[in-house]
Amino acid sequence: MKKTKKIYMVMTRVNVSLNELKQDVFDWLSLLRIVTIPETYRFGDEEVRQFSLQAISSQIQHLTEEENLWIKVNAENGEFQLHISKLTLREQTILAGSTFSAYQTMIEDYYDTRMVRNGMYGYIRSLDDYLYNNVENIEKRTFETDSEIKQLPKRYDHKKAVIIDCNQLAGYDVYFKGLCLTSCWKMYYSSLYTQIIPKPIFMEVQQVQAIEELGSQVIKITLFNDPFNWDLPVNQKYQRLFRDQMGYDQLAWNNGTGVLRPPFIEYAFVEEVIQTVQYQNNYYQPVEKKNATYFVTRSYDNRRQKYVVNRTKGILNAQAYFPWIDEKSRKMMNYRVLDPKMAIDDGLSAYEFYIRQFLEINVLDKKYDDFVSVLRFYLPKEAIQQLPLDALWDKLFDVNISNLKQKESSTRFDLKKAKNHLRVVFLDSSYLETINQTIDISE
Repeated sequence: MKKTKKIYMVMTRVNVSLNELKQDVFDWLSLLRIVTIPETYRFGDEEVRQFSLQAISSQIQHLTEEENLWIKVNAENGEFQLHISKLTLREQTILAGSTFSAYQTMIEDYYDTRMVRNGMYGYIRSLDDYLYNNVENIEKRTFETDSEIKQLPKRYDHKKAVIIDCNQLAGYDVYFKGLCLTSCWKMYYSSLYTQIIPKPIFMEVQQVQAIEELGSQVIKITLFNDPFNWDLPVNQKYQRLFRDQMGYDQLAWNNGTGVLRPPFIEYAFVEEVIQTVQYQNNYYQPVEKKNATYFVTRSYDNRRQKYVVNRTKGILNAQAYFPWIDEKSRKMMNYRVLDPKMAIDDGLSAYEFYIRQFLEINVLDKKYDDFVSVLRFYLPKEAIQQLPLDALWDKLFDVNISNLKQKESSTRFDLKKAKNHLRVVFLDSSYLETINQTIDISE
């Protein structure tokens, strides 16, 4: 991989007043003038002009509460972009690695201070790390060889062009409720995050370089020592493990190909209560769900500020895999929503992954023996008619398959492997509107 050896920084802040916004912009302007010698600037898509402090300062003084403006400043050793949207600021900065190293203490102090004052989120990482994990367009991945690109996961975009499936990469920036979820060298999390993810999950995350609690409940996490060593195998491991421990891919996923990774933590949101289950081994280390021997359950009531945590040892019961239970029909169910037209293999890998995830389980629960366990795939209607069943049978070579039934809007079959059983149902995704935590659709 061809390296730029640059640093990429992002920070988003929300101001409470127009005067505070203007001061923040002037502070940003001061920072870039300290660490670089600005050469050019432009507002939005206007023409590029020679840098003028007076012109930019005048524009700042005339900002309004309804402002929507991009300010872009270039220097020999850096690029700076500031997006002003009403009273929200989003900074994006690219710095030469040598410049960052020379001013690292001051830059981190700038980020620490502003995140504490009015920050939503921020991060600092190698630009190479960001590009590797976030550039979907193959033609734009000029920093890699063809053989390196060949090894990366791929999918289709909405125009049926092949792109990199960045969702599968540990450092991908995915957004959930306006907040950035990623895994990289240094990350800042405001109190807005703990309305979704209980604070102890951040504070107790394992195998990271440092966890600091700054003022205003801002949490700063450093994954490893040197941002430019992001691609060392040990640091790649830390990057993936952090993302898995936080469960970002269980919270947000923006394509139809499937997560294709077993959970280390799972979330449930019931009104104003957040419930989580973390999976750990005998040494209280994070592990995949099916390998867990300890289970840390947390319940956090945002409104009443009530927090309960419990660690238990044992084996998961059937409801941990099939939370929707219908006593009357004696069925229990879980489901996944996929869009196989986004997948290179028509969804085959996702179907096999999830089938095995719910079939190859170890539970101690009489209900599992007495009830029908059901895994539903909700798909676009046209995908129901194009299921790659023959290829799926080949993938499930070690599983007994029976009772295949096909209709216009559904397909189902039963699976058995040793003592385990699973009914798989493919349904038109329009049925999702009627799920309502029941399994009353005829299968």
